[in-house]
Amino acid sequence: MYSNAIRIDELASASAPANSSTRFPASGKSGVVPIHCRRSVGIEEQKHRTVTILLGVSVLYGAGAGLYEFVLPYYLQERRLSFQSMGIIFALSTAAMFIVRLASGRLSDQWGARFVYLLALAGSALGSLLTPLTGHLASLTALKTVRDVGGLMRDTAHPILLFAEDRARFRDFIGRTRGVEFLFQAGGTFLAGVTMGGIALGGVQRLALGNGGSLLLAALLFVTAGILLAVGIRRRPENASESSAGSGSLWRWDLAPNLKVIMASSFIFSTGLSISHCFIMPLFFSQKFGVSPQAVAAVMVVHRFTIAVPMLFAARIPFRNPKRVYILTVAAEGVTISLGGLIPGFIPAAAVWLLHDLIGAGIWIPIQSEIIQQHCREDSRGLDLSKTLAFSALGGAIGPILAGWLADWSISAPFVVSGLLLLVAAAVLCKLDLK
Repeated sequence: MYSNAIRIDELASASAPANSSTRFPASGKSGVVPIHCRRSVGIEEQKHRTVTILLGVSVLYGAGAGLYEFVLPYYLQERRLSFQSMGIIFALSTAAMFIVRLASGRLSDQWGARFVYLLALAGSALGSLLTPLTGHLASLTALKTVRDVGGLMRDTAHPILLFAEDRARFRDFIGRTRGVEFLFQAGGTFLAGVTMGGIALGGVQRLALGNGGSLLLAALLFVTAGILLAVGIRRRPENASESSAGSGSLWRWDLAPNLKVIMASSFIFSTGLSISHCFIMPLFFSQKFGVSPQAVAAVMVVHRFTIAVPMLFAARIPFRNPKRVYILTVAAEGVTISLGGLIPGFIPAAAVWLLHDLIGAGIWIPIQSEIIQQHCREDSRGLDLSKTLAFSALGGAIGPILAGWLADWSISAPFVVSGLLLLVAAAVLCKLDLK
């Protein structure tokens, strides 16, 4: 599955003369450099290049996603869609993604994660590009589905590319790239707040992109990320898997026990999180406290920082008991989300709510990613990963509908219920059996 590393070694050895030598700086003597040393250097350079390219892609994708996710609820509100209609758009797009996500895992095993990654970025760009051209419920749902399919296909391909480079350093690599992605999502959210309100030019004119223009800018960032990936990574570090070609394997319930536990917990988690993190998230602060979109954008910018910063550093910490850390941080996330919905006053409510990623997802996401990769089978890594994530994400089809109903009753209710479900998800993780 990882024979590409052998090809790199062979290329390095074939391109160097057998009698090549180098001068050792310390001794001033010449000597023959062992072939395995040149191979090792070539492999390390390739790892560095791949991770650097994926960092750059994460920067561009993060900025585009930050723009899109913040602007879309306001665009839907601009089109005079009700909370329940918004819930339908978010729910149906999540349900449709289930089949596509399963297929993306098998595509990754057969055609390589790079191919799936490029498809994902193309889908993200297309969904964002065409959204400003329509205001109909059906077409908006279809475009939201295309955009979200792209995002979730990327979630399948990105860790596979990193895991193929260096298993031992995977948690560090995934923490850095995802941390940078969330960091630039903050930049995209800030940019959205600016472009929606307008940019002063020379103290006289104002360039206001509005909601539609901001979505087009997000599409441009996704396209640029795709170009960088296509040009920067031309190889496929994982080979096609013969065993994943059968159509029956898509539906076979043959995952490792720990993956099934994560799947069950994550289904509950995605149901809860999508109740508070769909269209409700920015509208909660606007409607409950009467603050401007720019003030909400400021909260969302800090929101991205609170997940990015711990992810950049926590991934490098060798936790003695990752299972305990995983459970406690998921539970802490639930508590802070619920409290954020109950506290009166914009600043204190926002301050408590913003803790949920700082002491929650920013720490447990790299741990979860590493556990999943460790328990995926070698010959069907993409399929096992996509199965786990696809069934986990099905809860996201339920959450937005619940959010629409709950918001009609009380704008605070989605946050409270969201946090309670996250506590249930944390309890399920106690069934994990980690050595």
